[in-house]
Amino acid sequence: MSGNDRAPVVVVRNLRLAYYTRRGIYKALNGVDLEIYRGEVLGVAGESGCGKSTLGLTIMGLIPRNAAVTDGQVLVDGFDVVAPLREYFKKAKKFKADKNEDVLKRLHKKMMSIRGTKISMVFQEPMTTLNPVLPVGYQIAEVVLQHNPALLAKRRLARARATKDDVKTILGYLKSNDYDNLREFVKARGLEGLDDQAIAIWRRKDIHDIVKELRILNLCCQKISPMLAKPLEDVARTNRIPKTPIISSIVRRELIKEGYIKAAEFLGLLGMPEPEKVVKMYPHELSGGMRQRVVIATAMINSPELVILDEPTSALDVTIQAQILELLKELKEDIGSAFMFISHDLSVLYQVSDRVAIMYAGKVVEVGPKEAVFKEPKHPYTQMLLEAVPTIEPHELKGIKGEVPDLRNPPSGCMFHPRCPFAMPVCRSKEPPTVDLGNGHKVACWLYAGGERQ
Repeated sequence: MSGNDRAPVVVVRNLRLAYYTRRGIYKALNGVDLEIYRGEVLGVAGESGCGKSTLGLTIMGLIPRNAAVTDGQVLVDGFDVVAPLREYFKKAKKFKADKNEDVLKRLHKKMMSIRGTKISMVFQEPMTTLNPVLPVGYQIAEVVLQHNPALLAKRRLARARATKDDVKTILGYLKSNDYDNLREFVKARGLEGLDDQAIAIWRRKDIHDIVKELRILNLCCQKISPMLAKPLEDVARTNRIPKTPIISSIVRRELIKEGYIKAAEFLGLLGMPEPEKVVKMYPHELSGGMRQRVVIATAMINSPELVILDEPTSALDVTIQAQILELLKELKEDIGSAFMFISHDLSVLYQVSDRVAIMYAGKVVEVGPKEAVFKEPKHPYTQMLLEAVPTIEPHELKGIKGEVPDLRNPPSGCMFHPRCPFAMPVCRSKEPPTVDLGNGHKVACWLYAGGERQ
């Protein structure tokens, strides 16, 4: 199925963003056009300073106060993330960072219901992402509590309502891999939330099958006090925490406890050894690979429609990197989320991506299915990037001469023309249009202005 047969989760249109600094105005994004479709991995590559991370942060609405959105749209399920920032810039006679910050604060309030549920982001260095003074389990649980407290309430109530016969029936469905009937049975019995708990235990790879069966059989008959049951039923129905201070405190404590259990289940699915112990640990007690799994769990615990990964494996050794990449493949199949994978490493992108977008100087210069982009690259920049990648087959490694242009004063026309061996007079004066070469393979280069190489 091609990308065009599916609905896009995110649509970026003519996105232009500039950083206002003491040293000048840096035009970081210069007309980005991009779609990210459901259930795909879009790899984004390019040299440092080409706008990859800025694009990811703009989609999340996490840009700094000195970043001005001068034009364009970022549509997340129809909601334009950058609309208030764009409107402020167009109305203002002179851009002011403090005024832009006020707009950003209002945007953050609107994004509360979108971040974590529809889109989320895994940052490059997990140690700077995690709070050093909170257990990692609490940090994962807090994400669920913020966006989906009803899920936690339903899980706890389901274990109180379930009988021994219920969990025996659930175990039978699991042994026969009949997940559809399992979910129908749970729904019919009013035990929503119990199915996910049982499936998470059953899919664990670090415990014996006998232990799995015992844990599933113990998912029943867990009594709950009448004082707590009624507020939890209200949370399950309304997806809101009660406002009465004492009741709110009691309910929050119970839901956080349930969040720890949910966090341990998810970390178990991510291949974390002894996740029940890990959730009680602090970030500094974990290795780099374990911390990265925690950050991925935090980003994916609510099954968002799009996860942006900003070089998630660059700080890891190659063995842990391989595990994380394999894990992302499994999550894509299990959850069905879309991924935007930002990386300098083209070999990593070839391994995990369905489509690849190549960025240069704040613009997408080539995008298409990975086989087309890697095996039949059209843009000279893409070709030169691939020539600089070491392979098993012997070939001469060629670096790209020159540097990424200073975006305070970018070159006219095609920004790659000062480094391009095929530059023509038109490249120096006019920006090339983006041409569709078929099958979703697009390139912005004057060599293909007519649809074929000139």
